[in-house]
Amino acid sequence: MSQRLKIFETSQGLMWMLMILGVLSLTILLIILVTSLIYKPPNNPDILKYFNEDFLLRAAQYNRLGMIFSVILKMLVWLLMAAAVWVIWKYFSRAGYMKIYIVAGYIILFYLILNIIILPLSFHRGYTIEHQFGLSNQTPGMWFADFAKERSIDLIISTAAFTGLYALMVYIPKYWWLIAASVMAIFIIIGVYLYPILIDPLFFRFKTLEDPVMRVEILEVTDKAGIKVKDILVADASRKTVKANAYFTGFGNTRRIVLYDNLLNNFSKEEAINVIAHEVAHWKFAHILKIIGISITGGFIGFFILGIILSRSGQRGSIESIFIIILLISFITFLSTPLQNTLSRYFERQSDDLALEITGKYNTQIKLMKGLAEANLSNVEPHPVVRAMVYSHPPIMERIRSAEMMRE
Repeated sequence: MSQRLKIFETSQGLMWMLMILGVLSLTILLIILVTSLIYKPPNNPDILKYFNEDFLLRAAQYNRLGMIFSVILKMLVWLLMAAAVWVIWKYFSRAGYMKIYIVAGYIILFYLILNIIILPLSFHRGYTIEHQFGLSNQTPGMWFADFAKERSIDLIISTAAFTGLYALMVYIPKYWWLIAASVMAIFIIIGVYLYPILIDPLFFRFKTLEDPVMRVEILEVTDKAGIKVKDILVADASRKTVKANAYFTGFGNTRRIVLYDNLLNNFSKEEAINVIAHEVAHWKFAHILKIIGISITGGFIGFFILGIILSRSGQRGSIESIFIIILLISFITFLSTPLQNTLSRYFERQSDDLALEITGKYNTQIKLMKGLAEANLSNVEPHPVVRAMVYSHPPIMERIRSAEMMRE
């Protein structure tokens, strides 16, 4: 057994580990794809009580197409990452130390090539399919502008992060993982704090909720929850989509609740209050702070293990180690998705339950869930595999049944 484990102390062993993780990730992705292809809309009586068969068929078709292209896109990204690792392993493994700006250049080049290659598939998934089902109001120019902004942010963060990792491995080889994890922790805290005021405004325009009657009702909800709300903002989402949504973001003096204008325009005031009560519940349970804490803890554990693996395989402080890390992070993030989603769904159920305790509007909650499903063409009862891997929120029928139980 010890002889078998020693293979992981070599560069070949590291490649075997990548291959094992890759095969496992690809297998799970194919299972999701096959499950989505054979999925049939449920037609049991409790679902048909709220949704007709035409809607269920249309929602199934939309979600099936979206899943097919999302899976293909993921596979393509992994293929390109693996190709980058192979090219660097073959042609740069003996290059030794590289200047930091050269490493940064290679990272930028990789992400530019990656984004150019995936652009057609991303456009079809994010623009064509959304328009095909009447869910998008974006023009091609608007879509490309958002794509460019998203990818530019990702490029800047990724280049800084991986170039920084390389520099730490070269100049502080003994403690690079500890410093990297500490910097990551600081970045997560600052990022969550600044996101509402730096990133969100790049994609939406916001205004303060002005309805005075509604503001009074909101204050009643927040008082019951024992929470002080700094801002309730309305995003001009209708410029881009017909979907309805709401979310909470930030912490400290940047925390705020954001409502899509579609939610206010197309849903009743009582339904909007239920949404706000749900978001207030997230604050009551300190979900953002808990997620930050879990992310930081996971980051320290991950960097510690990564440090051991790279040190034993002799790959620390080389350009190939950086691209191996990029691929490893992608695989491990994907494989940990069920755990992340399980935690997220638990938080969402907590918020649903507290919101209903505060408002007592169980029928309004059921009507809200029905309206959200129809506006977003939601898969109201997904296959358990898809639910585990894709759904960060409980599916619509699960939330409706929960409201029914609390009503009784």
